[in-house]
Amino acid sequence: MKFYESTYIVHSALQEGRLNDIIESVNSSVKTAGGEILYSDNWGRKKLSYMIEKQKYGTYVFFQFKIADASKIQILNTEFNLNPNILRGLIVNIDETDILEKNKEVEDDKSVKDVKNSKAQNVENEKKEDKKLENSDEDKISDNSDQSNDSENEDKEK
Repeated sequence: MKFYESTYIVHSALQEGRLNDIIESVNSSVKTAGGEILYSDNWGRKKLSYMIEKQKYGTYVFFQFKIADASKIQILNTEFNLNPNILRGLIVNIDETDILEKNKEVEDDKSVKDVKNSKAQNVENEKKEDKKLENSDEDKISDNSDQSNDSENEDKEK
């Protein structure tokens, strides 16, 4: 097995759904060539060093993969060259030790997001409880004022 990493630049004007379709088509090209995606990351929209096909910006996508037959890399190069939405692509041979660990980074991101989400939920729950308390206090105040009005009316009647 040989290990590779690839970075390609996608036209920046594409919407998120179409961008995902292009990423999926590149991933399927790797799989049809007998490869396996080990790590994938969307770096987002960045300014290009120089204009490519009259574009100043591009969306960078990075991934690492392994493939048994190195001659099948040409399939991926063909995908980069024939897809009009891909501005540039580069494939580099790497060592197995250079493979980034997706699981740790994904778990770290999820744990950070979970903490943020739980904090946000706690704040929302506190706000809801405060509103309930305010409403119940207003009800008690209005009940007390009704009772005091009733007692005043009874006093007047006597």
